Amino acid sequence: MTTVTHVQVDRIRPEDGLGRKRDREGHLELQRSIRQFGVLTPITVRPAGDGTDDYLLIKGQGRTLACRILGMQEIPAIVVDEAYGQDEKVRQFLVENVARLRMRPVDRALLIRRAREDGEETTEIARRFGVTATTVRRLLAQFEGASTTEVAALRSGEISLSLHAVIARHVDPGERDDAVRVVSGADIRTKELDAIFVGLGWSELTTLGLTQRAQRMALLSWACYSIANLPGGTVRDRIRGLATHFPLEFEPDGATLALVSR
Repeated sequence: MTTVTHVQVDRIRPEDGLGRKRDREGHLELQRSIRQFGVLTPITVRPAGDGTDDYLLIKGQGRTLACRILGMQEIPAIVVDEAYGQDEKVRQFLVENVARLRMRPVDRALLIRRAREDGEETTEIARRFGVTATTVRRLLAQFEGASTTEVAALRSGEISLSLHAVIARHVDPGERDDAVRVVSGADIRTKELDAIFVGLGWSELTTLGLTQRAQRMALLSWACYSIANLPGGTVRDRIRGLATHFPLEFEPDGATLALVSR
């Protein structure tokens, strides 16, 4: 899988969707380097798998284009199997080009987590992604124990990265899926959600255990949806307004619980 061979340049095709615009001056410098020293770092390709002898390019678009412009017939390449190529092609592209890309904060956060899982050091991750080491550690703590449901909600835009950070800070991993479902449908700001968790004494509520899980989520749902109907003002004022309508008991509502005031 890591054996370097030489592949004919005219047999290499780009993977769909992995092309990007070139920096003209930077690419001219790359051409000059290759003309003088050759290709020092092999590209990565996989067999096209369509009955031809072609290869699909996973990593090394700039080097391949430079060789084509310079009229070079072959280029050193690492040929990987199709399964590896399908799983890794996008990640390899992002790793190579992350500094040049404009990506959503959630995508950047997930790539940072993947880089750390792959063994990359925190300081190197921070340098490559253009963030501080503190930001890297904060994101890693936020995604520790994150479920596939949480990640899917973030990727789909159902919940923002900042709201998820508040949930991750206050809610145990085993209950985050429920909390994400509650918060994702509410019109609530990050500071308001944080104040709700603090105001409800969420850490103390959690100590009541799993038997009170449904009640906790019903209370969180009531708070998130009720605060949206309060008059504008500071977060402190709105939390105080929420307290004046605090529910006194739970009532069955089909398969769920409703909160009512008396």
